[in-house]
Amino acid sequence: MQFYVGWSHSDAIFTDYYPDCSILVSAVPDNKGTIGRFKTKPKKLILDCGSVYYVKQETRPSLKDIFQIQISFLESCDPYEAYMVHFDEPMLNKTSLSERYMAMEKTLFNAYEYMNLFNSKNFPRHVVPMGVIQGYDRASIEFSAKELSRIGYRSFGIGSLLSQNQNKQIEMINYAADIVGSSNLHVFGVTGVPQMQAMINIGVKSFDSTRPTMAAAFFQVFYSRPFKTFFLSKSHAKLSSPRLSEPLPCNCPVCQINAYDLFIPSPRKHMRLRSIHNYYHLSIVINDLLKEKNGGEAYALPDVLWTRN
Repeated sequence: MQFYVGWSHSDAIFTDYYPDCSILVSAVPDNKGTIGRFKTKPKKLILDCGSVYYVKQETRPSLKDIFQIQISFLESCDPYEAYMVHFDEPMLNKTSLSERYMAMEKTLFNAYEYMNLFNSKNFPRHVVPMGVIQGYDRASIEFSAKELSRIGYRSFGIGSLLSQNQNKQIEMINYAADIVGSSNLHVFGVTGVPQMQAMINIGVKSFDSTRPTMAAAFFQVFYSRPFKTFFLSKSHAKLSSPRLSEPLPCNCPVCQINAYDLFIPSPRKHMRLRSIHNYYHLSIVINDLLKEKNGGEAYALPDVLWTRN
């Protein structure tokens, strides 16, 4: 199972520390022209459409405009594996059946139009379109997946899980995996450790997470073996939250230079350093789960390696 870290223009450049780090980047205006400035370009990319961002805007760019932003990422990076995601209509905040049906129909229409755009270009074989499965129960997930397959998609991602509880998320991932095959399935934005364990057991191909950065922004630091989350002593988290004012032993690239950088709440430079540290420990957790599943031998996700700047 491959872990893609969700990345945006103001985040740490993870590949400067972890050359094999896989990246998910959204085709939104602030991200244009950014990946080309990486010293170490990502080898694996998911080029998301940015739908979670765009649905909050008063106006949206055309599907073709989003497609062109995705192409610009490819041209500036030249990864050896890339997935291009069509525009979807997230089901977050869709409560009535009519709203959900409409979201599914919009997603499938966009998927059809996007496949036409994709086929109009002569992409190399390592660039693949990814269809987004939207649904709220087994029947709707099955309908969405089969329609995407009929359009021509062979790689799939399941979205709109963030509003669901842990058990429902795992249930929906299972539904999608049963229909399209777990080895063809990416899971968008689900990062709890129980969900990661379930995804490994199901055998999904990949998932993405912004958790290292989001936790860092909220003054949290991760440690692994066992996995724990601590709040900085200077944060405003509720008093019952576990707090830490001194670093624990750690071999991440930040702590090897100055572990106390993690405990400076701001400016943003220190938030980025926390995210680099958090990525290191979340990757260890995933790799340990993979090793446990495979009898002591990990696959797909390499051991965490880092290079000094």
